[in-house]
Formats: sequence, structure tokens, C-alpha cells
Amino acid sequence: MCACRLLITSRSFAWFVVTLVACMTLFCAIVHPKWLIGPEVIRIANEESNFTVVRHPSVGIYNRCKRMGNTEYNCGNFDLNGLLTDSSVFPVPWKFTMFLMCVGTILLSLTLLSMLVICCRVHSFFGFSMHKFLCIFQAISAMLVLCGYLVYPLAWDAPRVKKLCGPDAEPYSPADCALGESIYIGAIGVLLTFCCTVLSLKAEAGYYSAKAQRRVIDGDALVCIV
Repeated sequence: MCACRLLITSRSFAWFVVTLVACMTLFCAIVHPKWLIGPEVIRIANEESNFTVVRHPSVGIYNRCKRMGNTEYNCGNFDLNGLLTDSSVFPVPWKFTMFLMCVGTILLSLTLLSMLVICCRVHSFFGFSMHKFLCIFQAISAMLVLCGYLVYPLAWDAPRVKKLCGPDAEPYSPADCALGESIYIGAIGVLLTFCCTVLSLKAEAGYYSAKAQRRVIDGDALVCIV
């Protein structure tokens, strides 16, 4: 029944694409270990190809990259027991960041799947507009991830960060470290998530436009409105 009755507008398609990109950027930010980049330069010689690879130690929300021995550069997790990992190894603020970002990203992913239901002309949930319903959940998702970002720098005075960035590291001041690309990728994801809430209202206006509803009343199985 659903497969043969679809209503797709350019606004709803834009909403779907932006939400998809937001989910992907937030997921990349979570798993990437490049939140803080240390000042140390690690040069690893490749004997076979006769060239030198330059690396920098870094730390993410729950993983890190560092020199192992004299010739190896290893990236791996330090949250061996998840959120139950000792706080001296996995700082409490980063546990909150990990939790909030994961919950926010999962919630945003669920709204992405729910958009497919709207395309099947299911426009209300217990009498409440599906577009507004998803808009609320996307706003909650954006706020959760944003709160995770604000909590993350509170752990910059932890021993792990001081060892990487220098003894002067403190909350919101990373000393000799530079902000890595993961922070910027995640920030883009947060902005896109907030944009999704606006696009949801635009998509609702397109869904209930006279042109779209006229096609529905006419009994068209597939309605595509630009």
C-alpha cells in the first residue's frame, strides 16, 4: 500500500539529504581521533619505499593516536570498559560528551527513517503533524550534541591532555595543542542538524501546498512536486 502511494517534494528531499549529511558528519566526528592534535612531530621512515611519513599524536572522545616504540604509530580506543572505564583514563566530561553525542546522533538517525513514512502520505501521528513531531526531535538531537560539545573542553586539564598538550592545558585552553578536523566536522554536523529543524517546516509547507494536495485528491499514486 505504502509503496504505491508516495508524495515527494523538492523541500522534503532537501530535508532528507541535509539530515543524512548531518548524521554522517556527526558519526565521523564521534569515531575520528583528531579532536586535539599534539605539537609533537612523529617521523616514521618507510624502508621499502624510501620516504618518511609525518604524523602527530592526537586524542578524540574515546580514542587516541600516538607513537608506539620508535617506528610504530598506533590509533586505538582507551575506553576499554565503555562508560565504566576508570575516570583517570577516560575523563568524566568526555563520558558525558560520548553519551550525549551518541544519543543525539541515534535520535537524528531515527528521524531520518521516519521521513520515509511521511513520503508514504502518513502525515499525522495521533493527530499531531509528523513534520512538527520530527522537527521537535531534531531540535532535541541538536541540543544534545551541542551540550556534548560544550562539556568536552572541561576535561582539558586531565593528565591525558596535559601529557599531549603541555602542563598549561586547562578547560577551554588546550595550551600547545591545535583543534583537529573532527571538532570542525562535528560543528558542521550540529549546524546542519539545526538547519534540519527549519527545513522540516519548509517541507511541511510543500507537503500541504495546493499543487501537491490537488494531485493527491486526483488519486495520483506517485506525486513529485518541484
